[in-house]
Amino acid sequence: MKISQDAALGSFFVAVGAVGLLVARDYPFGTANRMGPGYFPLIISSLLVLTGVAILMRARFGSAEAIAGIRWKPLAIVSCAVFLFGALVEKLGLPLAVLLLVVGAATASVKFRLDWKATAGAAAFSVVCAVAFVDLLGVPMPLAGSWLHAVGF
Repeated sequence: MKISQDAALGSFFVAVGAVGLLVARDYPFGTANRMGPGYFPLIISSLLVLTGVAILMRARFGSAEAIAGIRWKPLAIVSCAVFLFGALVEKLGLPLAVLLLVVGAATASVKFRLDWKATAGAAAFSVVCAVAFVDLLGVPMPLAGSWLHAVGF
C-alpha cells in the first residue's frame, strides 16, 4: 500500500507539532504583551498540528498522488543547511546565518542558479529576518556573531 504525499506531510506536521507542544508545556506562557519563553513554541506547535490535521483531512477526502520515491539528495542538502544555520547563528550572527541557510537550502532545487537575483533575494530575506526577529520581536540573537567580533566587526 502506497501512502499519499498529503498523508505523509500531514502526519509529519502533526508529529512535529505534538513534540513541540510536549516540550513547550513546561515553559511559562506569558501574555501577548509580555511573551514568556513558551509563547512562541506553543503557538507555532499548535498551528503545525492544525495544519497537519487539515492536510490529513485533504488526504482522506481528496485525491492525492502516492509517493513515488524519496529524493535523498535534496533532503540531505536542506537538512545540512538547517543544521549549519543552528551551528553558525551564534558565530556569524543572524543575517549571515540566514543568508547561508537560504542559499544552501536553495541549492537542493534543480532550478536553482547562483546569480545576482538569488543573492539579492537571500540578502533581502536576511535583512527582513534580522529586523523582524531582533528589532521588532526582541529575540536575543546576535546581528554580528563572535567570529565577526574577533575580526573587528
